[in-house]
Amino acid sequence: MPWIKTEYNCGNCVIITRHYCTRYGSKGKVTYKTTNDRGEVTEATQRYLDKRAQLKADVIVNANFGKGDYYITFTFARGKLPDSKEEIKHIWRNYYDRLRKAYKEHGVELKYYGTLQDEGCRPHFHFVFNNKFNISDFPEWKYGNPKIEILDGRKHHNIGAYFARGTTKEDKDGNKLHFRGQVYCSKNLYRPKPRITKLKGSSWRDIPKNRKGYYVEKSTLENGYTENPYNRGTYRYQSYVLVKSNEKERLNI
Repeated sequence: MPWIKTEYNCGNCVIITRHYCTRYGSKGKVTYKTTNDRGEVTEATQRYLDKRAQLKADVIVNANFGKGDYYITFTFARGKLPDSKEEIKHIWRNYYDRLRKAYKEHGVELKYYGTLQDEGCRPHFHFVFNNKFNISDFPEWKYGNPKIEILDGRKHHNIGAYFARGTTKEDKDGNKLHFRGQVYCSKNLYRPKPRITKLKGSSWRDIPKNRKGYYVEKSTLENGYTENPYNRGTYRYQSYVLVKSNEKERLNI
């Protein structure tokens, strides 16, 4: 049950976390429940699960998408809002079939990652697609005006973590309920395996050092504490992103 550092090499960036890991080396022997004795997910456990989901999404998006790719939000205009969640999914399946056909007609492979957000908000889809042909050749979205953005040249994009944050709404008793969107993704996405290093403890620097060929993206640096859902202990946590740079970029930080 050691302290570990995990590194995910996503190409233009490396996503790093340092934390206490109960299950490291346990070979599946350590298990835990995500709910308490009343069947409720505690706020601490929810934060832990959200952090894991955000890390996973951030890694996948940065390993597969970058400058020039399409980031599209599909919305539903007034009068075109579906009556049920099943209808929303049916609409997306039909649109996806047409989109896949368009990519095939252009002789390229479709790669995508996104979520459906429909709890505590007006239903909408967030998606990122690989840019292999002009956006004007995409099939028409008949239910509203999609918001289309082109990913810029930054070497780390935070939209993956944004997809995983989900929404929050209150029930009739005033309790806050958290919902993450349903994930949709293509099977051809590259999923980097973590490089895991066992640490001696939690005596790391609050501000990590730059690495040769990389620098720390300061806006991504997070130092804090998180509750471990296995033993309910509170432990130090750190996460940050290293981005590729030449010497001139590193010195101008």
